[in-house]
Amino acid sequence: MTTSPSRFRIPPSEMEMIHSLLGRSPSLTEEAVFSAMWSEHCSYKSSRIHLRAFSSRHPRVKSGPGENAGIVHVSDGLSLAFKMESHNHPSFLEPFQGSATGVGGILRDVIAMGARPVALANSLVFGSLRHPKHRTLFQRVVEGIAGYGNPAGIPTVGGEIWFDDRYQHNILVNVMAVGIVNNNEIMSAKASQKGLLAIYIGNRTGRDGVSGAAMASRGFSKDGADLRPQVQIADPYAGKNLMEATLEIARKKLADSIQDMGAAGLTSSSTEMAGRAGLGMELDVSCVPLRDKTMEPWEILLSESQERMLVLSCPENAEKILDIARAWHLSAAIVGRTIQEPNFVVLRGEEQLASIPIKYLTENAPLYRRDFVITSDSTTSRSIPSLGGSHSLSDLFHRMLDHPNGGDPRWVYRHFDFEVQTRTVFGPGHDAAVLDLKTRSGSGIAISVVSLPHACSRNPYLGGAMLVSKAVTELASIGAFPLAITDCLNFGNPEKPVIMGQLQEAIRGIAEASAAFDIPVVSGNVSLYNETDGTSIPPTPMIGITGMIPALRKRIPGHIREYGLKLAIAGDLDNLSLGGSYLDWILEGEIQEPVPAVSFSRVSALLSFMLSSSSSGRIRFSRAVGRGGVARALLMMIKESTSMGIYLDCPFPLEPLGFFFSESPGRILVAYSAEEESWLDESAREWGISFLPLGRSVPGLWTIRFRNPEGLQKEWVENLPTLKSRFLRSLSQFMEE
Repeated sequence: MTTSPSRFRIPPSEMEMIHSLLGRSPSLTEEAVFSAMWSEHCSYKSSRIHLRAFSSRHPRVKSGPGENAGIVHVSDGLSLAFKMESHNHPSFLEPFQGSATGVGGILRDVIAMGARPVALANSLVFGSLRHPKHRTLFQRVVEGIAGYGNPAGIPTVGGEIWFDDRYQHNILVNVMAVGIVNNNEIMSAKASQKGLLAIYIGNRTGRDGVSGAAMASRGFSKDGADLRPQVQIADPYAGKNLMEATLEIARKKLADSIQDMGAAGLTSSSTEMAGRAGLGMELDVSCVPLRDKTMEPWEILLSESQERMLVLSCPENAEKILDIARAWHLSAAIVGRTIQEPNFVVLRGEEQLASIPIKYLTENAPLYRRDFVITSDSTTSRSIPSLGGSHSLSDLFHRMLDHPNGGDPRWVYRHFDFEVQTRTVFGPGHDAAVLDLKTRSGSGIAISVVSLPHACSRNPYLGGAMLVSKAVTELASIGAFPLAITDCLNFGNPEKPVIMGQLQEAIRGIAEASAAFDIPVVSGNVSLYNETDGTSIPPTPMIGITGMIPALRKRIPGHIREYGLKLAIAGDLDNLSLGGSYLDWILEGEIQEPVPAVSFSRVSALLSFMLSSSSSGRIRFSRAVGRGGVARALLMMIKESTSMGIYLDCPFPLEPLGFFFSESPGRILVAYSAEEESWLDESAREWGISFLPLGRSVPGLWTIRFRNPEGLQKEWVENLPTLKSRFLRSLSQFMEE
């Protein structure tokens, strides 16, 4: 059979598959449906086979991959619903609307599970801020996130930023949402029976976002202007009304199942809800509320207009659902029904426009085992630059702080209302955000997002393992134990073997680490084709992690507020490689050290040590060692107090660059009263980790005395007010140029 070229950019090989499955040529509407459902964005055709490495099996998991969001039980009859998603392509084209709709979309995924959103977090990666375009892009993306989250009443409580020339033509905007749901009110996106009515609620459908899923499944040209009409438009006020209406419907148990109309709009939500149950779906596009009456049926099906949900319900509840939607000033209409025959049937009144077995759109979507090449960094030597001249500790630290990657991120989070809902205990600027569950038990939840662009670009496998280890360490530092992970995998063109190898290796690293820590991966997202004119971004996986603090009163703050406390470092001190670190990135190849391997057992032991110490109240303040190593972690601990300083006297020989700037996982700085030292030292020995006293908190100083490997006494002294000012002003100075 000769196949004609696709009208929707479907590759010729896939057009042949469609002809073979249907036994005929598809209609225009059918071809449009296939183009969306078989897009990389919807079908995961390049990554699906590798994502099986992730495990969601765990006693606390109530819902895993395949639903709108993952759900894990916390305590007091409550569960967390959470997920992380990307909105990279739209945010590059229209930064405000792209990021705002990214926030709205991830919130609706959580809401569709019956959960009330309580927090947002983000991970943002851009090109150099020395480029005026990227200053504008960055500012507008931050404003877009705030422009949706703030009016919707959802606090943005944490995040990460990274700036790198390699993202000059493809930025990354990843957003995580977390919600709370009663265990007896959890919703599903799986239909339960035939004869359910499909009820559309939300904003009217327009042409914004038509073919957005397909757009997100291919690379850019440097212009990209032709793709701008495919960016959706956000409406946070309608989004808030939709949230309240959906939660009321769920709370009153009027719905059988609910799904957000996200990628591929009405097509994906309807086919997936019916398909999960082996049922069919009949839709009448003439019943869909429209902003533009001239829209073609295929445009109605593929539109990604925002603030829309599809609710399936028994006929006897339909009128109640319609009344609730209208009471919240939303459009609402019955647009279809579930049917026994497992087909996706599209009508326009009496006219049939499409009839496709749903399994052809889902189960039978292409699944590629793409060629791959593993090209991880093979550095095995341990060569680092010597100190002296421009490589003094002070000069290197200043270079790190003067770049926005090393500065304080408060320019970003001052845009966000992170205290709305009055749950926020620790907001932005801590290792992890902490929220009050407001239950009788006094428990709380912790949230963190983590990325390691440089380490992952050098070694995707070890970088992936470090991601999870870093996330666990950040939870440990505040006294929280991990619950579950969501991921967002940002890569280039999977048709290139090198890119496919990066994706495969990063997944392997994340999967092995999460399994080692017994942390389920319950949701996630894959964003591929992040490339422009054939140049791909570096491998950039990101993860979001949730944790629990059984008693909020035992949480550990990260900012020292008292003089005279002792300071120590706890954890794994045997593998202080600079490979993949921020300093490694700053020095652009001068450091010849491998990305450090992760000792999962030692990170687990550090977690146990910190949980034991927090529950017994032994540690007053703590900070995980992350970007910028011990030096930056020390500065982060004292930054919130104008006069707070440190005096360290390290009586042991050390290699200063490795000790102060390594980002090897599994280390935490702790501050404690002197009388607790013997207990902490003994506890560390019992758990099999190092505990090394370093000095104390003092007013007005940054003085570090140490001996180098040759035994020579050295001293690192900074003007503390100048150092803090440098740190606090770094990012804002770039943005105010």
